Amino acid sequence: MIYVKIWFPFYILIFFISLSASHGFDFSPAKSEEVALILYDIEAEKEVLSINSETPLHYASNLKMLTTAAALHHLGGGFRFMTMFSFDPSDGTLYLKAAGDPEMVIEKMWVLAQDLKRRGVSGVRRVVVDDFIYGEKGYFYVEGGKRGDNAYLAHISPLGLNYNSVEITVSAVEVGKPVDVNITTPGPHFIVNNSAVGVKGSGHGLVIGSVARDGKTEIVVRGSLGVQRSRPERIYRRVANPLNHYVETLLFLLDGSEDIPIERKKLPLSEMSREGNVNYVHKSSPLRDILRTMNRYSSNYIAECVQYFMGAILKKDAGKGVDILRQYALSELGEQVDITNGSGLGNNKNKVPGSFYLKLLKKFNSDNYDMIDFFSSLPVIGEDGTLKRARTNDGCFGCIRGKTGSLTGVTALSGIMRAKSGKVYLYVFAVNNFPAKNFRVTWGFRDRIMHEVWERF
Repeated sequence: MIYVKIWFPFYILIFFISLSASHGFDFSPAKSEEVALILYDIEAEKEVLSINSETPLHYASNLKMLTTAAALHHLGGGFRFMTMFSFDPSDGTLYLKAAGDPEMVIEKMWVLAQDLKRRGVSGVRRVVVDDFIYGEKGYFYVEGGKRGDNAYLAHISPLGLNYNSVEITVSAVEVGKPVDVNITTPGPHFIVNNSAVGVKGSGHGLVIGSVARDGKTEIVVRGSLGVQRSRPERIYRRVANPLNHYVETLLFLLDGSEDIPIERKKLPLSEMSREGNVNYVHKSSPLRDILRTMNRYSSNYIAECVQYFMGAILKKDAGKGVDILRQYALSELGEQVDITNGSGLGNNKNKVPGSFYLKLLKKFNSDNYDMIDFFSSLPVIGEDGTLKRARTNDGCFGCIRGKTGSLTGVTALSGIMRAKSGKVYLYVFAVNNFPAKNFRVTWGFRDRIMHEVWERF
């Protein structure tokens, strides 16, 4: 008898073990233990794919789905935020009572100004604002908000305009000459400090920041910009003083007024309906529409506003809004979650297992009415929101609806899909510590995996 010694390299054995654990998916260059992927067959009522489903990972803005769920549960899809106005024509005082409307943008404010003018608000000489619903300070910092001026770090306040951020466009017109800086929000709130110049070529050497300056927001523009660039640079920065930003812009749209004194003061409801005054209540869009904007464009500002509003209304303490999210998770899903906010901000915060998100999706999928508001709020791959430019095969465009999540080294996507086979699945996906700081590279990995899931199932 002849014995043949067969040598099987250890690294090949490890490869096959790893391939088996990942169900045949190629997760490189990510580590397989830091990728979670769950697929739930709705018709069969069972999981057909489960990879690291119980491993706590960062899912970033997927956490906004919990905020959506709690808001629909406690407030309802038809809820509207109400901002109250009362104008005393005898002394020109405009009273304003804020209640956390997170959707006021410049287009809506223009309509608001026209409505106030038609009702007789003119010649404002003094403004008194009650913005104490969130506490004495009137605003909160988001996670990391004390360390930067990016728009996604905007202050959370009960009185906000344009998500408490500003759009700045910069273009170079001539070499050696100052660049053109345009602030898209009209009015006197912004101070532009521009020392940037145009240079040859199409290079980008701009540094743009926003700082507080005497109750206003100073936009500081430094560096250089190539005159041959095909389009202006568009930058978004945080507004330094949300209350003044709102009021000064409103007064400017009313009649061009500037330098009107603004006072903060707690106002009883009776002050907002005084006889002889012009009394007006501005109602926001229904909450379901606001949540749709929040999820489709992954607005941290809206998520945190909704969280703090629920804390203020339901617990009389805006800072306890996150407790409402935790309680919802426990009472409705039977899950204890260690979260610190409702937006998903924070690379060292909010770790939960993918099984939690699957429970949340299953809960809404079983609710024949609320599922409409919930799932319709999620962007659709290849069509809108944060998934509009997803890089994947056209075949799955329109077939994958999900909430995106992005942090440095983190990308996630959870929702509902109609696979190539025609079957409908709930899915949860995340990768952590991805070895690329460029978001586009990380999103490309996400899109590749999601297309493969769509193709195979």
